[in-house]
Amino acid sequence: MITDIACLEITYMLPPISEGQDRISWKSNNGSFNTSTAYDLFRPTGPKAVWSSLLLGPFKIPKNCFILWLAIIGRLSTLDKPWLQNTDSNCILCLDGVPETHNHLFFTCSFSHRCLTIIRQQIPFLWPHRD
Repeated sequence: MITDIACLEITYMLPPISEGQDRISWKSNNGSFNTSTAYDLFRPTGPKAVWSSLLLGPFKIPKNCFILWLAIIGRLSTLDKPWLQNTDSNCILCLDGVPETHNHLFFTCSFSHRCLTIIRQQIPFLWPHRD
């Protein structure tokens, strides 16, 4: 652990710079600085998510995209979270006595299944069927 006193000792031990001027410069692969090169240095690159087209585009509603993103990564605020252990964690939509989890709300809840069935009947769109 480095303390302020240790930093001062290091500063006093360094030889003084008598000529020239200190300058901070940004070095990158192409030799110029811009926010894109800075962002690329701090952001880890990885494979593109196959579902990214669901969230990106000109006609997407940001609020809906954010909620969809939370649902995709399984981070919606459901009642199965550890900090909610003292509450009733059963699903209040279907009242089947099943704990409200991400998987239950989107895939096994009878209420959400009925809602999706009605939406599929109202919207003439070929919905992919996934388990």
